Amino acid sequence: MKKIFISIDFSKEKFDATIIKAEDLSEMLSVGHQEFINKVSGYRKMLRWVDSLCGADTCEDWLFCGENTGGYSQMMSDYLYSKGYDLWIENALSIKRAFAMKRGKSDRSDSLKIAEYAMRYQDKARLYEPLSPALSQLREVFLYRHMLVRHKCSFEVRRIEKRFTQQKSSAKTMISQSSRHILTELKHEIQKCDQRIQELLRSDEELNRIFGIITSMPGVGTINAVCLMVFTNNFTKFDYNARKIACYYGVAPFARDSGTSVHSAPKVGYLANKMIKSLLSQAALAAVNFCPAMSMYYHRLVDKGKKPMVALNNVKNKMLTIITAMVKNDCKYQPECISINARSEMLNK
Repeated sequence: MKKIFISIDFSKEKFDATIIKAEDLSEMLSVGHQEFINKVSGYRKMLRWVDSLCGADTCEDWLFCGENTGGYSQMMSDYLYSKGYDLWIENALSIKRAFAMKRGKSDRSDSLKIAEYAMRYQDKARLYEPLSPALSQLREVFLYRHMLVRHKCSFEVRRIEKRFTQQKSSAKTMISQSSRHILTELKHEIQKCDQRIQELLRSDEELNRIFGIITSMPGVGTINAVCLMVFTNNFTKFDYNARKIACYYGVAPFARDSGTSVHSAPKVGYLANKMIKSLLSQAALAAVNFCPAMSMYYHRLVDKGKKPMVALNNVKNKMLTIITAMVKNDCKYQPECISINARSEMLNK
């Protein structure tokens, strides 16, 4: 059980750190608070500061905790991990909802709340583990490619709108030529990203193996497979649990049932990674068209009265379940391996 809890409230240029000591939930002592720059020099200064205040306790009694802020917390997380410290990077919404509603807000108070959260819920702590170097590079290239694709779509839509909504003019001609040039460059950069993704996959045996397993399922292409790998840390982030992955994707339905008045059918929640959810939707549509098992499953649900989008969401869940099982068992997709119940339903249809 930890005794020293160091919270980190990340921001772009600086971070606030607060230390509290606690033997149990009934005894908590705030030791200190200080602000540091969000650079390696600031990390070293923070560690010296913590050691000066908590030198009597060993590093094994320390637990660092911070909110997952993406790039702002990435460098420090890797630094603390490399030095052997225990770090817990938690979802910001989980920390916020663990406390009562508050009116004001400051970096110092937020830092104290994070430290209190780490103390009270340390039994639920999931220690930070960085992505492998190859997977980390794959993630960066994937996100950069996604940004390029969004810009490309934006320019294409704008160019088409200009063509049909404005009369011919020198300004319109200039904009059209410039847009065409930018689109050509964006397509070229996207192709370079695709080539780099393939190089990274071939350079790492583990990534290449998992990629081959995922893409063996009809409907799942390179981008969807890479997306699934980088956001689940090769499925280890969610302990190979398909239900947890479906929740993260925002395709797991949940019912609302309370008392005598609140009774609603299971629905998907709005808390999800919308970017990867849209990619999974494309994979599900492709699977319905090109995977016989998924096509039969989809049409069977529609024939039973399910709405098409509900049936498609079921296909997404089914695909995640199958893919997770394939990776966990290290086997590729085999269309002949259909459960007895599913096979009998298909024959009776």
